[in-house]
Amino acid sequence: MTSLKSLTSFKLDLPPSCIEFFPLRTDFAVIGTYNLEKQADEGSSEFACSNNASKPQQRNGSLILVRIDGDNVNILQNFHTPSAILDIHFLTHVPSSNFGVATSTGSFGIYELATWERNPSIVHIRTIQYFPENVLVTAFAWHPESYMVGMTLSDGRVCLGIIETESNDDGEEVQTMELAKHDLEAWTLAFLPDGSSILSGGDDSAIKMIELSEDQDHDAPDGSDRHVSARYTSWTDKKIHGAGVTAILPLHIDNQSALVLTGSYDDSIRLLRISPTGRKQVLADVNLGGGVWRLKLLARSPTLPAHNAVEKWRSEPPPTEIVLLVSCMHAGTRVVKLSREGEDWKFKVLAKFEEHESMNYGSDAQPGRDKEGRATVVSTSFYDRLLCLWRF
Repeated sequence: MTSLKSLTSFKLDLPPSCIEFFPLRTDFAVIGTYNLEKQADEGSSEFACSNNASKPQQRNGSLILVRIDGDNVNILQNFHTPSAILDIHFLTHVPSSNFGVATSTGSFGIYELATWERNPSIVHIRTIQYFPENVLVTAFAWHPESYMVGMTLSDGRVCLGIIETESNDDGEEVQTMELAKHDLEAWTLAFLPDGSSILSGGDDSAIKMIELSEDQDHDAPDGSDRHVSARYTSWTDKKIHGAGVTAILPLHIDNQSALVLTGSYDDSIRLLRISPTGRKQVLADVNLGGGVWRLKLLARSPTLPAHNAVEKWRSEPPPTEIVLLVSCMHAGTRVVKLSREGEDWKFKVLAKFEEHESMNYGSDAQPGRDKEGRATVVSTSFYDRLLCLWRF
């Protein structure tokens, strides 16, 4: 296993919680920050979701626009937000400069990254108040084919939100649907590539599969007006993971089953084969020495999409090898290869980056490779507010 070193590192003003590169201009990335305002009897800020505090916890944050220039990371804009930011994803089912953010005040923000201007900037489009302000949206995922968003909440719910694409009124009536509920905080979710189901994970060590049904408005020739409802929670499993389920990444789907990667507080990453009927099999697993908070694709074959969107490997056979970027909380960042030989799958840790002195929640790889064939990675850590650029 190779130990990697940073090429650039510096401190941010607020604790970073998430990061994603812009798929249409890959030298740009947006970082979200999460600041728990200190009270008189409190210590340091904390990435927490407690709803039982004697006083409401006040959180704020920011969206930081950065540009990669060789070995340097240049901050172009620091866009302060009244809520803390927990998750960021660019819209990828259509070419777009828009991205969404999950906030600490029950809302979902939509922003635009205006990189064509002389001074590139983040522009706020709208904020949709889906839930009460004391509920945190812990993570979200765009529907792979329509303008809907799946969200996990600090009160355990897994919900689907409808986004009216022709409205800019922040005060509009919003449409949400509760799909399932975890016993504790819900931490993560992902749509299967065909949009037929949602997988969610929570602090209760459970992974859930929720089947969706879809009705399309036949008056909308572009298919943009779709009405989705949950049929039922197909199954819940609390035996596979030894602690909270914090990351889910679907890899392949066929008519009978799906291959899915999961990460957990129990320090392990797993490859699962699952089906709507409830059949589940652990094909491979490895302990990475730290809680697995995020999973992102680092290396892709030429047949795969160019960014970390839901992978649409539907008719193609499953990949035989992928490389993953894994944010491992107190253990730093890992580069992990998943490969298949015949019917057997195995994980191998290729490299580790351990310059972070606190929780590594947000990491992302710049799409593409440099002239030497290396991936460029920006990783962050929470309490020490450190940002690092390194290559593998």
